[in-house]
Amino acid sequence: MKNILLAAIVLSFICGQAQNRSIVFETGNWASVLEKAKKENKPIFVDAFTTWCGPCKQMAKTVFTNDSVADFFNTKFINYKFDMEKGEGIEFAKKYQVNCYPNLIIVNGEGTLVHRSAGMLQAPVFLTFARNGLTPGKTFVDIKSAYEKEGLNENNVFKYIELISSACFNSSPFVTTYIGSIKEEDLIKPNNWKLVKDHVSDYKSREANYLLKNISSFESKFGKEEVQQKLLEFGSNYFQSYIKAKTYDKTGFEKAKLDFKALNWPNSEKTLFDADLQISSRFDKPNYYKLASKDFLKYYNNDANALNGMAWNYYEEVTDQEQLKSAVSMSKRACEIENNYANLDTYACVLYKAGNYPQAEKTAQLSIEKAKKENLKEEDYHETTELLKKIQANLK
Repeated sequence: MKNILLAAIVLSFICGQAQNRSIVFETGNWASVLEKAKKENKPIFVDAFTTWCGPCKQMAKTVFTNDSVADFFNTKFINYKFDMEKGEGIEFAKKYQVNCYPNLIIVNGEGTLVHRSAGMLQAPVFLTFARNGLTPGKTFVDIKSAYEKEGLNENNVFKYIELISSACFNSSPFVTTYIGSIKEEDLIKPNNWKLVKDHVSDYKSREANYLLKNISSFESKFGKEEVQQKLLEFGSNYFQSYIKAKTYDKTGFEKAKLDFKALNWPNSEKTLFDADLQISSRFDKPNYYKLASKDFLKYYNNDANALNGMAWNYYEEVTDQEQLKSAVSMSKRACEIENNYANLDTYACVLYKAGNYPQAEKTAQLSIEKAKKENLKEEDYHETTELLKKIQANLK
């Protein structure tokens, strides 16, 4: 019995030890790590972290202590980690362009970059990252070089952007260069259009001008709503310098509106309304709500999120009863489009603030019922429950 008990204790100890292996990181300076890597003919894995980085801590706690990860890295790499904001880490961050954390870097014994990625990686993905870093043709440097040698095209540009982004680099300069290199007639190809839609904002750009000349072709291929939304974005950018200014340049803004009207831009009325609304939001809040009361429902009649958001702004900031009637109409329309808890809750709130207690009570009750159907926790609709109590108190 004693022997069996002893064996059980030993086995338990061994198993416990087997589940607590971890990546072993060198403790010397960077020069000594490079020297060791050369001597053992191994690449170096660097965990580039900061003390305030939550994902860095999580990865150190849950991934670096994974047995499979520990065994692989301790066998295949010389491992090193250091703070990018202290000591040698500051220079390392500059040299290897460490822009976010954790940054996971593999270099050779000469300190030449081989492979990299960034962000919290779970154990299986982290192991794939490591294996790719040891495989010619699969490393970050090899893949990036291959794409650049081939030349970016519609078929590989998204993969290239994904690669660049995975290392926490800004892909915008590469996108801009690529878009500028393609023929105008190729802008309508699906991947090229997606890049224009997501990355080009200058209304004076070649891409915007080409879109304006070929609106019907783009709409037939990608849908009217998507194309019109992009045109609205281009138009909105016409006024951004005034909207983002520290002070209100009324004369300049009014002149810009006249100049914009002369361009005969598609959906110019909505663009001008949005510009007025944004300017008022920055510099004249009372006028903001006057404008919204007059025309917001007209221009956002089919946008439940926009209507709900604006109605909630009224609930929080407006006391004028005539303006609150507009908020009631906006919120009612949002519920007609999407009859969900969030929209019903806002509708109940603005009805209450507008003094329509019977309808507010009914809507608050419907809102709570909808919350339960949407499997929300009681704490999630607690404020609606409290609102209902206030409404009912006013009905007594």
